[in-house]
Amino acid sequence: MQINRNNIDDLTATLTVTVEPSDYEGRVDKILKDYRKKSQIPGFRKGKAPMALIRKQYATPVLADEMNKIISELLGQYIQEEKLEILGNPIPKSDSASSGDWEKPSIFTFAYEIGLAPTIDLTFGRSAKFTRHIIKVDKKAIEASVTDHKRRHGSISEPAEANDTDLLMGIFTELGADDTPLEEGITNESNIALEHLDDRKTKKMLLGAKVGDTFVVDPHKVSHNHDDLGKLLGITHDQAHDLKSKFSFEVKEVKRLAPHENNQELWDKVLGKDVVSNEKDFREKVIAELGFQFDRDAEFVFRRRFAVDLIDHMKIQMPDAFLKRWIQMSNEKPLSDEQLEKEYPNYAESMRWQLMQQAVMKDTDMRVTTEELEEEAKRVIGAQYAQYGMPLEGEMLDNFAKNALSNEEERRRIADLIIERKVVDNLKTRVNIKEKQVSYEDFAKLAAAVR
Repeated sequence: MQINRNNIDDLTATLTVTVEPSDYEGRVDKILKDYRKKSQIPGFRKGKAPMALIRKQYATPVLADEMNKIISELLGQYIQEEKLEILGNPIPKSDSASSGDWEKPSIFTFAYEIGLAPTIDLTFGRSAKFTRHIIKVDKKAIEASVTDHKRRHGSISEPAEANDTDLLMGIFTELGADDTPLEEGITNESNIALEHLDDRKTKKMLLGAKVGDTFVVDPHKVSHNHDDLGKLLGITHDQAHDLKSKFSFEVKEVKRLAPHENNQELWDKVLGKDVVSNEKDFREKVIAELGFQFDRDAEFVFRRRFAVDLIDHMKIQMPDAFLKRWIQMSNEKPLSDEQLEKEYPNYAESMRWQLMQQAVMKDTDMRVTTEELEEEAKRVIGAQYAQYGMPLEGEMLDNFAKNALSNEEERRRIADLIIERKVVDNLKTRVNIKEKQVSYEDFAKLAAAVR
């Protein structure tokens, strides 16, 4: 047996596999003899049927099965010996018919196409310039944070009528053309925050609302975008995008938040008892808190954006035509051409990032230790429970982490988190990064644009 390689271009090649009788005859004969021993063919004792009859019935399918195994083994061995870095798996050439006679087997040839991984050059040079946006802690941000603390520690009442800062809790029901409930329409319990309602006409209508009142509303006018509308009505983004119905909104509760006074009691609730004793010191603590929070947010957004921007900067070429054919062939459910063209860019970008990570890992001999896995598992699990107000620590956290790492899929996911963080840390040292101060509002727009 032998394999000949013909490079089509820098990223694709054809492998022509030649399989001779000596490569498959012994394997096929062994299987057919085993078949004969177990055969129960009418007119013959068990295991005594003529070999010619066994060959006639089973030789072709056995040969086909063994040929697949031989080719798979041969291709795998060749790729390993030649140190080829391929993408996906070899696929049969669509424009090349196999040569060989399955009824009278002799020499067979098969042609496969492979996609080659592009070379990743980690020497970026001076042109690789990136921006890390720093959020300015200005007066507006400080006042917003103080207001947020006052609201979070405020008191809630249930007034008889709603004013322009109240929260209306109720039920949305989809209406038909005659403004009656639509059969099998959308129904969802949700709320309307009058304070954040932009549509003046709708806000005016809802002012003074009482428990039991019902209003006809345009859901697009009590939400800010399609994602917000989806959450409001419990539907998908696509459903929200196409929604044209009006809805009734029945008020079930009216909630009013009275912000906490900016006094010692508030400062103790936010910072701990007697940490500060005056408003000036409280604001200094708020500024420090914002600085830490903003820096964390800035780093998170930068790292997400950096990976995308660096890939765009490198312009890594991929064997696109090959990968599209491979995706079509390997996908369990058939993909239409439209689906493939829509989904392929994200797939290719993800693969570019994987190749980048592999290049950095190879260049730095990067490893993930058991200790790193355990610490990351504890960090991830601890954060998950903390957000539900159930902090874990000590032996209980250790046990949860060990249990998570005993699951191979979860272990791999946690290892991937560590690798990605290490890779980004390493790549940051190889490029030029400048910092740029922006307002919180501008930063929020940048964060929303991160893919």
